[in-house]
Amino acid sequence: MKKICMGFVGSGFLADKFATCYGQDPRVKLVAVSSKTKEHAKRFAEKYGLEDWYTDYEEMFKRSDIDAVNVCVPNFLHSQVTISAAEHGKHVLCTKPLAISLDQADRMVRACERANVKLMYGENWLYTPAAERIREIINEGALGRLLAIEAREQHGGSHSPYATKKEYCGGGVLIHMAVHPIGFIMHMMNRPVRRVYAELGNMLHNIEVEDYAVLLMRFEGGGSGIAESNYITKGGMQDRIEIYGSEGMAFINLTHANPIRIYSDVGYSYVVEKASMSRGWTSPVIDENYQYGFFNMLRHFVTCILEDKEPMSTGEFGREVLRVISAGYESSRKKIAVAL
Repeated sequence: MKKICMGFVGSGFLADKFATCYGQDPRVKLVAVSSKTKEHAKRFAEKYGLEDWYTDYEEMFKRSDIDAVNVCVPNFLHSQVTISAAEHGKHVLCTKPLAISLDQADRMVRACERANVKLMYGENWLYTPAAERIREIINEGALGRLLAIEAREQHGGSHSPYATKKEYCGGGVLIHMAVHPIGFIMHMMNRPVRRVYAELGNMLHNIEVEDYAVLLMRFEGGGSGIAESNYITKGGMQDRIEIYGSEGMAFINLTHANPIRIYSDVGYSYVVEKASMSRGWTSPVIDENYQYGFFNMLRHFVTCILEDKEPMSTGEFGREVLRVISAGYESSRKKIAVAL
């Protein structure tokens, strides 16, 4: 079996999560890590049995035995790391947001196109079992025509020193957190966004970026999306989604063990063993083991490399998500709706 040899840039929380997931995929070999902090790089390499570690990712990229790179560093570094990886012929999985400016995102996409390597946008919400199951149910027609989606990610504040500094993150909760629900809504609606309106502010924390964001999207041909994020929610992470269609609705709570509730006038093919009907309110079964989508996302990245396929969440998609976020910041500054 051919194995995809992986390198990591960054050795923190996200890199830990990725390495753990890759460890369950027999098609992957973990090779090396780069971190600017020597102790962090060495500890990560020892923890996951990597062959080597670096404090300079450019040196790591010179290795011929690395096929792909996982970009797990703060937002402001995404562009330069991705472009360098592409120039060294490496496929790239870059976590959200794709970059902190549209110019950076454009350069990332072009660099990967020139090098003929894959650039996958790491939006894990799209790869959750709940999202995969909802797509199947929507495709069966159980909800009818999609009319509106409301989605939110909320908690009490980030532990990262980078998240509250505009120069490192590109903004506050809109780009750092609402990027998840925005990307989810855009993916599910599968239509161009034509108008954006946003309200941003600081409700609780004395930080230089917003701790509260609400963004409204109107889509081509009708349809609405509302994304909300904040640092004012007590009691832990809240990841919730409501989908409204002409024939039904779906409620998703990614923080619950059984996260889906469906109402359908017309029904769908399978709910759970022993369930005799699917009209009305139901809770379809999913695989709880991969609830937050990371394993499925990384498995998809490996499959795309091995089978030379385009990722479901491409760099271009990540760029479009960032375009909506940028329009949200413009809307907030000007206090008007912004056309796209």
